Amino acid sequence: MSQEPGLAYIHFVGVHPGKRGSGLGRALYERFFELARARGAREVHCITGPVNTGSIAFHTRMGFAPSGPIPDYDGPGDDRVTLKRKLHGD
Repeated sequence: MSQEPGLAYIHFVGVHPGKRGSGLGRALYERFFELARARGAREVHCITGPVNTGSIAFHTRMGFAPSGPIPDYDGPGDDRVTLKRKLHGD
């Protein structure tokens, strides 16, 4: 969960390259969504690097809306893409 009411934040989820495409990542996220809803979250946020096109594609398939690259998000030269997904109505 986040310190902001109604918001859950995913810091990091990694799936071994040999297990990608198996549904494991989706299962982890779906479980997180269930737990976040149970705690009152209405939205989930996370970030990734703009060069991580696989992550952006995965999150988009999971219903996240990606931003454009945000320059210097994590410091000088450390650009990020924010990803947001509503939880209500799932």
